[in-house]
Amino acid sequence: GKIDDIIKNKVNENVNATLDFVDADLSLFSNFPNATVTLEKVSLVNKAPFEGDTLFAANAVELKLGISQFFKESDEPIKIDRFFVDGANVNVKADSEERANYDIAMDTGSAETESTASESSFTLAMDEYSIQNSKIVYDDRSTNMNLTITELNHSGSGDLSLATSELDTKTTAFVSFGMDSTN
Repeated sequence: GKIDDIIKNKVNENVNATLDFVDADLSLFSNFPNATVTLEKVSLVNKAPFEGDTLFAANAVELKLGISQFFKESDEPIKIDRFFVDGANVNVKADSEERANYDIAMDTGSAETESTASESSFTLAMDEYSIQNSKIVYDDRSTNMNLTITELNHSGSGDLSLATSELDTKTTAFVSFGMDSTN
């Protein structure tokens, strides 16, 4: 229960949306010396101006990482061995005024300079990722474009922490695109 509250509170304090999930599990022993963090029945629901719209939902989100990653300083890169999402539904929208529902970062109010931003930049290293049985909908009312990707299964591996990364990926999906009245 404590892990659930910590994750939800930290995320919800920093986004203009509400993160919720049914259960969070931290397993330190099943993949030792790695830890597995699993979130079940995840949802990220927008606040105004897209209040009530679900931006992201998934049956499960799982991260596998070395236990030592939990003890790193904030300026050290975090290495995730595996990132897995199952049954995701992603609904990206832009309204007629070109406001996007994925623009959920909170305004921190600080005027951070470019040099400060580059000094404190976040680095992430990941070996493997996969998205299974998922759907992505992009609906842009300002341009009358709609893109729907269903039965998405995507996986990849490689080092994403490099300035130039080389990935080995595989994707299968059904894609539908429409603009104005043409599909």
